[in-house]
Amino acid sequence: GLLKIICAYPESTGLEDHLQIIKTEISQFKPSRMAIDSLSALARGVSHNAFRQFVIGVTGYAKQEEIAGFFTNTSEEFMGSHSITDSHISTITDTILLLQYVEIRGEMARALNVFKMRGSWHDKGIREFVITGNGPEIKDSFSNFERIISGVPHRINTDERSELSRIVRGVADDV
Repeated sequence: GLLKIICAYPESTGLEDHLQIIKTEISQFKPSRMAIDSLSALARGVSHNAFRQFVIGVTGYAKQEEIAGFFTNTSEEFMGSHSITDSHISTITDTILLLQYVEIRGEMARALNVFKMRGSWHDKGIREFVITGNGPEIKDSFSNFERIISGVPHRINTDERSELSRIVRGVADDV
């Protein structure tokens, strides 16, 4: 088969055993991609250092075996300001996609941002992410708003937007 799904409850064993199970499955199945959902579940009940060592172990092994890894991490905050990673795993990963709920115009929406992509000049816009009958879609950026990620969105009037665009163009011209 091309797909293998393994369900292992985080509390069923220690992090070192989870890491060994992952390494064994990788060596037997030889995948080109892997996903772990969710790292935050594995972080419960262990020290920050133990969790960090686990993440270093699993990402290092995936890179060694040339496997693309996708790892989810659920924030304790529903909306608003929060740390990307309490255990500083952002320094270990190559890419961080931030998906969070935001309130815009009195409605809940999903905001998607490429927070970090090592070695890339990526789009830094915060875009709306919707799931439709045809699948997921990435919409336009929330260009009329600022402070979306903080959980306190503020509408920018067009004069402010023009001024910000002028400043950004000036900075880009200097580079």
